[in-house]
Amino acid sequence: MEPKQTKIGIETEDAESGNVDAEFPWADHLGGDRYQLKNFPFYAYGVSFDDVVEAHPKYEDDPYPYLTKVLEKSGHRTLRILLDESIKESKRSVAILEHLASMDCGYEGMGGEKYFVINVQPQCDFDAVRDYLNAENVRWEYADPTYDQIHE
Repeated sequence: MEPKQTKIGIETEDAESGNVDAEFPWADHLGGDRYQLKNFPFYAYGVSFDDVVEAHPKYEDDPYPYLTKVLEKSGHRTLRILLDESIKESKRSVAILEHLASMDCGYEGMGGEKYFVINVQPQCDFDAVRDYLNAENVRWEYADPTYDQIHE
């Protein structure tokens, strides 16, 4: 039997303002409070596609459970990039995404097609992806693992 899909809330606090925002990726409900993420997280840190997480209802007037902790890492890792030009305007931007896809990375875009979440699949060479982005002078950040986790 296929797991039931639902959205779960993942809250992220802005370090400068202290404001809390939430994103709502799709997840398979595995039973109880266990869910497996089925979207790439756009803003959250420390969580990736296919991770198994625990989530609980948080607000009375909100039907979604909210992530409380990661239970099992999937092996997927997440980077975020901000391209200089939209993929609608720039062949170079398209070429960067095509090259990442040839490295076996998945991606999803948002915000005028400059901002992308990169899913570095378990079989991908994480260092090669990072080195490629640096060689192309692409603005990017670690999301999972985070910069602090990489440089502990």
